[in-house]
Amino acid sequence: MRSSLKYTGIILAGGQSSRMGQNKALLTIADHTIIERVAKALQPVVSSLWIAGNHTADYSFLNIRSVPDRFPGQGPLAGLHAALSQIRSEWYVVSACDLPFASTVLMQQLIEHTDIKRIQAIIPMQAGRIHPLYAVYHHSVLPSLQLALEHNQLRVRDWLDQQQVHYVEIESLYQSQSKLQSSFQSISEYSLYNMNDPQSYEQVLRILKQYPSLL
Repeated sequence: MRSSLKYTGIILAGGQSSRMGQNKALLTIADHTIIERVAKALQPVVSSLWIAGNHTADYSFLNIRSVPDRFPGQGPLAGLHAALSQIRSEWYVVSACDLPFASTVLMQQLIEHTDIKRIQAIIPMQAGRIHPLYAVYHHSVLPSLQLALEHNQLRVRDWLDQQQVHYVEIESLYQSQSKLQSSFQSISEYSLYNMNDPQSYEQVLRILKQYPSLL
C-alpha cells in the first residue's frame, strides 16, 4: 500500500438528508452507523481524517476532527472547499457520509493513480456514471473551487469539467460473488452505493441478507 503521509481523508457530512427524513449518516447496519463504516474505510489510507460540515456535533462520538463549511448550504462542493481551504495536504481522499459499503481497496486503487502528471482528480466510474464523492483531489483544485462557490456554480460535474480528471472504470476490479469479503476489503457493484432515501436504506438491508460477508 502506498504511503499515506501526503493523503488527508475527508468525510463530507454537510447535507440536510431531506429525502431520508433523518440524518442518513447515523442510520445503522449491524450496530454501526454508516459514517462509522465510511471512516473505517478511509482510515487505512490516510494520515489524518476529518469531517466537513456544519452539524458535526452529531458525530462527536467518532472523535474525528471537523471543519465548518465557509459556504453553508451550497452542497458537496462547499464541503470539499472547507477541507481544502483549512487543512494543508497534497491530496485529499474524499467520501460522502452515506456509502454503507465504502471500500478501502477501491480507494487504494484510486490513490495508485496520483502519480500521473498534472492530474488534479481521480474519480471512479461505474456503468458510465461518475462518482465524484468517493474520489481523490489534488490541492491545486482549490482556486477554481473557490471561484465556483463565489459565483454560486454548484453543479459538481460542471466544476469537474474545468479540472484535469482521470477516470477509473471499476467494473474490471470487481471480486466474484464467491470471493466477496467485508466491503472494506472487496470491490463490488455495491462499493459506490449511496443511500438518499428510505427505499435505498431498505435496499442496503436486503443486500446484506443476500451477502452477509460484506459486513
